[in-house]
Amino acid sequence: MAELNLRVLGELKVVRAGTALELPPSRKTRGLLAYLALNQRRMRREQLCELLWEIPDDPRGSLRWSLSKIRKLVDDEGRPRIIADRNSVGFDTSDVRIDVRELHALVENGLDELATDVLEQAAGAWQGSFLEGLELPDFHDFQAWCIGQREHAYRAQAALLTTLLHRLGEHPGEALPYASRLVSLLPYDKAARARLIELLLQLGRKPEAEQQYRLGLQKLQEVGDGDADLLYRAWRGAPGGGARSPMPARPVHPAAVPAPSVAPARNGHTLVGRDQELALLQRLLQELPAATRAAVVLIRGSPGMGKTSLLQHTARLARGLGAGVLKASAYESEQIRPFAVWNDALRRALPDNPTSRLLSSGERITRDQAFASLNEILCEEAKKRPIVILFDDVQWCDESSVSALHYVLRVSPRQPFLLVAAARETEMRDNRALQQAVRSLRHDNLLRELRLEPLTQAELGALIERDFPGVDVAGLIEHCAGNPLLALELARAEAEGGSGESLAELVQERMSRLDAEAVEVLLWSAVLSPRIDLKSLALATGLAPAAIDAAIEAAERQGILHPGPRGFRFSHGLIARCIYDDISPARRQVMHRRVAELLESASAADLDLAVDLAHHAPLSGDPALAARAMVSAGRLCLRFYANEDALGLYQRGLEFVAELPQAERICLTLELCDVRLNAAALENWEATVEEYVDLAEQALDCGALSHARLGYQMASYVRWQHGQWSGAQRDSLQAERVSRAGADEAHILGMAEAAKCLVLLERDLSQADAMAMEARALAQRIDVQNPALPSAMGLLRYFEGRLDDAVEHLEDARTVCKAQGDRVSEYLANEYLAMIEVEREDYAAAMARCRPLLEIGARLREGSEYPFARALEALCGYGIDGRDTGLDARLQAVRAADAKQRLTFLLNRAAALDIRCGHWDKALRRSTEALALAELMQRPTEMLLARVVIEVINRKNNKVEDGANLKSIEEISAGTVAGWARERAAALLADAK
Repeated sequence: MAELNLRVLGELKVVRAGTALELPPSRKTRGLLAYLALNQRRMRREQLCELLWEIPDDPRGSLRWSLSKIRKLVDDEGRPRIIADRNSVGFDTSDVRIDVRELHALVENGLDELATDVLEQAAGAWQGSFLEGLELPDFHDFQAWCIGQREHAYRAQAALLTTLLHRLGEHPGEALPYASRLVSLLPYDKAARARLIELLLQLGRKPEAEQQYRLGLQKLQEVGDGDADLLYRAWRGAPGGGARSPMPARPVHPAAVPAPSVAPARNGHTLVGRDQELALLQRLLQELPAATRAAVVLIRGSPGMGKTSLLQHTARLARGLGAGVLKASAYESEQIRPFAVWNDALRRALPDNPTSRLLSSGERITRDQAFASLNEILCEEAKKRPIVILFDDVQWCDESSVSALHYVLRVSPRQPFLLVAAARETEMRDNRALQQAVRSLRHDNLLRELRLEPLTQAELGALIERDFPGVDVAGLIEHCAGNPLLALELARAEAEGGSGESLAELVQERMSRLDAEAVEVLLWSAVLSPRIDLKSLALATGLAPAAIDAAIEAAERQGILHPGPRGFRFSHGLIARCIYDDISPARRQVMHRRVAELLESASAADLDLAVDLAHHAPLSGDPALAARAMVSAGRLCLRFYANEDALGLYQRGLEFVAELPQAERICLTLELCDVRLNAAALENWEATVEEYVDLAEQALDCGALSHARLGYQMASYVRWQHGQWSGAQRDSLQAERVSRAGADEAHILGMAEAAKCLVLLERDLSQADAMAMEARALAQRIDVQNPALPSAMGLLRYFEGRLDDAVEHLEDARTVCKAQGDRVSEYLANEYLAMIEVEREDYAAAMARCRPLLEIGARLREGSEYPFARALEALCGYGIDGRDTGLDARLQAVRAADAKQRLTFLLNRAAALDIRCGHWDKALRRSTEALALAELMQRPTEMLLARVVIEVINRKNNKVEDGANLKSIEEISAGTVAGWARERAAALLADAK
């Protein structure tokens, strides 16, 4: 059996018996080979599919094909190395030599004892970037893994080269190539570049040395490092110029790093028992200015173990070293507030940065725009100085903040960022997004983890004696279980004459010193935490502002409350929990209900308030209030494309509505279904439609007319999406009939939605026009604005061929929909604005209209919106430059989404462009498919356009036979078709004579 080597440093190679084998051309197959080889465990097929393939690619089929190619490379007769079954795949590399694995083993086993010629041989053999040239930027998980492996290999190569430079210190000619390679690996390392400058000067190559000196200054400027002394001394240390600069530092194991002096903690004393943690944090801070990649530290431990104190200490050290500091805490009640910790950190650290305001929850931007904005801010600040990011209590971090962090690390991996996050050990398990991020960071070797263990008895004793000499140290230690916060608080209580033996008793003792009004303020503060401000306290307690001020001042004297970024905060979350737990369960419900009722009327357009409402309402004991809160928060999540959060709120809402009386249950269920419809694709649309109709009928029985209209309208929309035209028309007209008996605003909405639906279906257009005009007159009379009305008017004018009027109405609709956060209707308005430019044959203008379609479509629930936007973009490119590159593939994606109406539009316009470009066969194929779809849907306008293209092709090929096609054209033209389509048909036929 021939020896098998896998080389991943440099370009990927598989070498058998000294001969490099020809690799498959597929980059994904080569990436899969490396991924399986370096992950020493079996991988689930689903995981591999998600890693390298998109859904339209038939991922399982693609995986099977790639594995078949890999087997030919690595399997021997009687020795299979790819081990696969229906569920998992593995690569047995026990007898395969892999260069990067050998490199890491060499470095990890120690380089000091190896002979110099062995090191030189290794340096010559193991060079090059990991999987050089194999980039798959559209597959983020694979790319992140690849970047992590690349950085790991760089560190090992740097350690090897650094050791060689020390060995060859007296032989500058031999050392120079290794110094040059080291600088290429570590372009921001001052010591490495200084050594290269010295070697060049020793060899008399002064111009090259000066060039390296200038280049080094430029690199330091890039990372905001103004300390160029080491480079200057190396440059001025030319022969006759003085002392030489020091050699590059040899790699040192972290355990061997001497503990630095420990800075003061928050009370002015040193932290006790955390020497190793402090040493690591200080070392990372000192290395940050020259760092070539971001670093992440996760501090884990139970409440009160000192996580926050370590973060505060890190902030002081960072500021002392001139780094920029971003600080924030996550809160349990805000886990659905998008970008919560980033918003708080940026507002505090960079209040005047206009870019940072884009992340504010009040701004209407897409998720990717928010990610890009955050990355732009951090990179901009990193040019000025290294950035240290400190996040506390990340066990409650929202999903979008976690995703934004992953985005920044992926897009800007070489920026000098240090993130230090603290989390409660047990509660981390409930945060799925955070757990996934931690696993990913571990996999990429970006994460360092610190677990804060309980202090020893000796450490606790030293801590208590230091701050509170004279107390009963031995007695206190028994009650502390190694928890430093509890130790200090109990010691303080004893020093003040208390006798508490637990934190709960300690808090009770302190509250007993307050008057009744101050106690009441603290109880409400515990309920409101973390958003404690004077206005909320005044509304909740009913106390006068002066009484609240006096209560807060008294609580501050007792060390319970402190000023904070949001008004006030408890000195520790454990103290807030003790006060909260002391409130009776019945009263807690009453208090949460009071807060939720105050928030309900104010949360309609404020995501922060909706987040608070979604926290308090479920704790109120009022299921109707809780369900309404889920609807409110769900709609606002949709406004900011937080579709997963909206889907979760829908599920929670269903739990609450199950407890309600019939009428209320039906109405709130319909509102929740509206959230669900906009959040994700339906698994069984036909069953869902029947559910909507059934709920609408029940709402009608209960006299809930507006909710009945909503149910019918949702059913109509889903039927229209899936080509059930008659049913869509029936449900839309039923929605309009129901709305007639309701209030004027409901009637306007019902008529406008019905008119819009009829135009989309090309059915009963005279009735649609009458409904739209009646709705418009009524809206003007009572002065109300609804996006469905300008949408209906725009679609009608489009159909009539009055395109300028259509644009004006659709622009109004787009603006109102955007302001109200109705993303689906906003997409529809933008879609028809783009289609109008296509009808005008202004493809450059249509291309510009595609941009918002792509942005919105990429973030709506899975459907045909994004595939259509991409196909329309390709169609516009065809119209601009006469090349339909990629159009067929994008049309196939629209077919896969089963979007018959949108596909018919694209096929007919592409066929017209085919004729213009002389691609007659393509034109016939596309127009024939468009005709079949249009006849299936009974869409006269598209039937007319398809038949006209076919007629033009027949005339060109002299295949006009019995005139049946032309007769069909005349019959369709005489019926209900769009005005612009009738004119276009006549023009095309005239040109074809």
